[in-house]
Amino acid sequence: MLNPVVLWISVIFDRIFGEPPECVHPTVWIGNLISFLEDIFKSTNCKNKIRDFIFGTLIALITITIVGISSFLVEKLIFFLPTPINYITYGAVLSTAIGYKSLFDFCKRPVMLLKEGNLEKAREAVQHVVSRDTSQLDEEHVLSASIESLSENITDSIIGALFYATLFGMPGAFVYRAINTLDAMIGYKNEKYLWYGKFSARLDDVVNFIPSRLSGILLIATSPLYGGSVKGAIYGFLKEANRVSSPNSGYTMATLANALNITLEKIGVYKIGRGKINIEKSLNAFKAVDMVVLSYLVIYSLMYILYFIIYFG
Repeated sequence: MLNPVVLWISVIFDRIFGEPPECVHPTVWIGNLISFLEDIFKSTNCKNKIRDFIFGTLIALITITIVGISSFLVEKLIFFLPTPINYITYGAVLSTAIGYKSLFDFCKRPVMLLKEGNLEKAREAVQHVVSRDTSQLDEEHVLSASIESLSENITDSIIGALFYATLFGMPGAFVYRAINTLDAMIGYKNEKYLWYGKFSARLDDVVNFIPSRLSGILLIATSPLYGGSVKGAIYGFLKEANRVSSPNSGYTMATLANALNITLEKIGVYKIGRGKINIEKSLNAFKAVDMVVLSYLVIYSLMYILYFIIYFG
């Protein structure tokens, strides 16, 4: 089991310092590797579906293998460092697989701009976190877009990496991040990537299956701590998680929306929850993410202590 001290250090490190420079950012390196492999194993734009699928699968497997081996070797090298330098170094490196601060920075900016009364700037800011056209969105839909992005990325940006680090250490976290990056880069349903990125997209669905539901459960358990309703959160988790096309993101989106009694709507695509969204409730959504992360760390720490008491006490 991974020492929870390392997880605490990684989360604290990310919340204070955020993303490292691109030149030393592992996710940027992973993205460059995927782009390099795309140039070697080129898509046929669905002209040859079998070839596209094979080449796309090869890109995914090569990327995962290189990232897994590299992170395993880095982890072993860190173990040679003296204590507590090894813990601090491990946590600092692991923090680069987490996007906690950057998620908050991007998703909170539109909310704060609306709080200042600047709708135009808020529309521009929210365009950085969603793919839809935001130029004509009203205040409620700007808030909705921000909280949609925040809630669906609880898993991708934070809990997923922590979960796989818990199970498999540093390689687990970085292989998870590699799979996320593969899905983000080639997991589209357009002519070029439909078959080329199918393996990566389905693999991303598989690895997020447990973390997304775990995140939803933690949103339910901590709902009183961020001004939410336990009953509403349970309803969202059980009844509305399937309203979005993703098999995973609905579990955090619907749970949070119903816990806070707000409506998250992508016009013409989906509508989750029933209450009116406003700035105060939107800010409570950020508290909800903090509570999810904190509860995950506390629960795992207690499990780790209990494990040692039982087996070594």
